[in-house]
Formats: sequence, C-alpha cells, structure tokens
Amino acid sequence: MIFAAVLGIVALMSFIKHTKPCNGICNFNRTEEDSLLKVIVEDNKMSYITVQCDSLAECDSLDGLQVRMVEAFAQKYGFRIRFIEERDLSKAIEMLNNNDVDILAWHIPVYSEMKDVISYTHPVFTSRQKLIQRKRNPRKADTTQFIANQLDLAEKHIYVAPGSIFKQRLEHLQKEIGDTIYLHEIPESNDNMLFQMVSDTIIDYSVCDEFVARVLQKDYPNVDMSTAVSFTQNYSWGVNPNSTELLDSLNSWLDVYLESKEYNKIFRKYTGVK
Repeated sequence: MIFAAVLGIVALMSFIKHTKPCNGICNFNRTEEDSLLKVIVEDNKMSYITVQCDSLAECDSLDGLQVRMVEAFAQKYGFRIRFIEERDLSKAIEMLNNNDVDILAWHIPVYSEMKDVISYTHPVFTSRQKLIQRKRNPRKADTTQFIANQLDLAEKHIYVAPGSIFKQRLEHLQKEIGDTIYLHEIPESNDNMLFQMVSDTIIDYSVCDEFVARVLQKDYPNVDMSTAVSFTQNYSWGVNPNSTELLDSLNSWLDVYLESKEYNKIFRKYTGVK
C-alpha cells in the first residue's frame, strides 16, 4: 500500500510534463461568451454541501465556505460558476492539468512536493490535520487503543479517501516515528463517510482537517479529534501552472478579501470558530 501511494505521488509529479496546451482556458481575460468559471470541489459539511430545497422550490441550492468564497470572487470579475464534485484528489488534479476545470477549491495543505503539479494560491487559512477516533468510554466494550501520542500510531491501520492529501502527511509521519503506519483507501469515500464509519466502529482511525472535523463532530459526539498528526499548515487553492493570469488575480483578490469583514463572518459561520 505504501509503495503504491509513493508511485501515485511520483505519477502526479510527472503529470505536469504532459499537461495539455491551454487552448484559451488559462487566459483570465475571457470574453463575455466564455465567462464560465469551472471549480472542482470536495463535498463536506464545511466547504461544499448541497442543501435540499423545500417542496415549493424548483432546485437544490449550495452552501459552504468554499461556495461562498468562490461566489465572491466570481461576482467581482463577472464570472458564472459551475461547481464540479470530486472525491479523489488525484483525479481532481488531473482534471486541473487537462484544463477541464479552472480552480481546485479544496482544503489543500501546501506541500513542496506538489508545487510542480499545481500552482498554489496565497494561503486561504491555516489548519491542522487531526486523528479521528472514538472517545474513551469505559461503559462500552471497545478495546481499541486510544491514541494520545503520535508515537502510538506505530502498526496502526488508518483509513482515508482515495487520493487523499492526508496520505502524504502520514507517510512523512512514518519516517518521524521510525515505524510503519498501515494506510488504506476506501473507494468512493469522503470525510463525512469516514467520520461515520469511525463512529459506527467499522474502522478505528481516520484523518481529517481540523475545521471540517469540528463541524462533523457535532453529528458524531462519540468521535474524538483531540490528537493532531500535523503541525499548523497553510491551506490554499490550486490552479493549472500555466494559468498565471488567473493565479495573479486570485492572489490579488485574496489579499484583500481575507482581511474583509465579509470573509471573517463566513469563516466563523462555517468553521465554528468563535
């Protein structure tokens, strides 16, 4: 599994060498007829969620921190938006480098290994990666070891979504603790599903972004997220390395927007930060 994960990263690193020409999509200065901004997102209760309308509504609506931020950017520059859901990060990056999408609006920790594959925007926020496990409960016959120290992850099995960015951190953590951590990918899974699987004792351990975990923990009070598996990291969006004008415009916009009252309001709303 570890060997396969390493091969996957190597493949992503080399993929950029075969990136298709921009064919105009990387040019930020589009015509009015070509004003569609295609944004690929991961679905979770903090970033991007489909909210079911009532019986009188004609369609579903979208909600989440990433949704509101992208909408604010698109409004400033007069873009229409098409959100595209994807659970596998490696597939999302492939779509980005094939120019099938314009922006990768995931919560992506900034790793130096990925900088040849995607171009990061300025950091959107900082966060940590947390171990997801069940809380200690002496009244229940759950003999699973509670992990309070990263060293205790030796020989443990941790489950993540396919192509998860968390795999890179766990691979680094193996080297740091000098022992094996067994990594498993669960097909077609996401943070919400993995949280529920831990809660239901189907799996014992997973990893999740701290802010996403805060939101999900409200639905699964028996799940613990107190143990960090990473230091505080910058999280950014990604664009095609050839989309220099789009990157510059995103960065200029982020520099102003992230200091605004509007962003502070929605950040608190969707992350639960007081």
